[in-house]
Amino acid sequence: MNLRDADLLASVEVPMLAEQAEPAAPAPRRVLLADDDPVSLMITRRLLERGGYTVTSVGDGVAALVALRKQHFPVLLTDWEMPVMDGLGLIHAVRGGEWPGYVYTILLTAQGSRASLLVGLGAGADDYVTKPVDGAELLARMKTGWRIAELEQRLRTAREQAVRQALTDALTGLSNRRDLDAVLLREVARARRFDHPLGVLLCDIDHFKRVNDAHGHAGGDTVLQSFANLLSINLRSHIDGLARYGGEEFALVLPECTLDATRAVAEKLRSAVEALEVRFEGRIIPVTASFGGAVIESGRGTSMSADELLASADRSLYQAKESGRNRACVQLAARP
Repeated sequence: MNLRDADLLASVEVPMLAEQAEPAAPAPRRVLLADDDPVSLMITRRLLERGGYTVTSVGDGVAALVALRKQHFPVLLTDWEMPVMDGLGLIHAVRGGEWPGYVYTILLTAQGSRASLLVGLGAGADDYVTKPVDGAELLARMKTGWRIAELEQRLRTAREQAVRQALTDALTGLSNRRDLDAVLLREVARARRFDHPLGVLLCDIDHFKRVNDAHGHAGGDTVLQSFANLLSINLRSHIDGLARYGGEEFALVLPECTLDATRAVAEKLRSAVEALEVRFEGRIIPVTASFGGAVIESGRGTSMSADELLASADRSLYQAKESGRNRACVQLAARP
């Protein structure tokens, strides 16, 4: 890759994983083809389409990177010699970026010498096909590449599912304490950095032991699931944090919520829980909950940690219970 290629590469935004589209499903089998020779591109494209692949074609490496930004392609076929950015420059960029899944790269080249092929493989290409392209060879190598790309995606999906399970409460489907700790650390740092308020609520189902004693653990589980769902639908999607804190206790993280706003949320949820009708085995189980909250009104300059904020909310929850339960007590965060 020459200096001109390097300058062009620097101007192309290589996206982070969160900015990418979801990985391709098994069908259609999407392939990205980069070749500046119209005749060669047409021939290769037709061979791939006859093999059952859905092909997107571009004329140079920069255009290929733009296409990868918009959509994930498990397999990339690129010519070696192209204007603007050649095949080696494109492969370098692909290997240096982060994508939703592995991009299996096949280098198309008229340079059939062993030294040239070693250069291509050393640059990060997974395989190569010499020009003029032999249809049977191309489809055989494509089959291998697609199988490897699908295997990598299955492994990635399994790993992501394992991570989600480690951070999710199995009964309610909410985040668990471990995930809550990470979210709260992030939001406390964010409140401090941008001088934003931050509210935290802890809520506890009142007399939950009585529910288990009267209706068994199956009835208790039904109450917990209904309670978790009620909290979830009454919060701001993708903004507020919600986790099962432990047992019948839940935690809510409310970014940019002042003391008054946090009190309003707590009272809204308390009232909604009081009106909740949990049906189990033909009976209605009455449910109430107590809420305790702590609020950082101004993040700037605060040295309060996430643990101290939770402890302050816990003291407010204790006060709500001591006041007769089915109460909401929210105060400015303070150390004991």
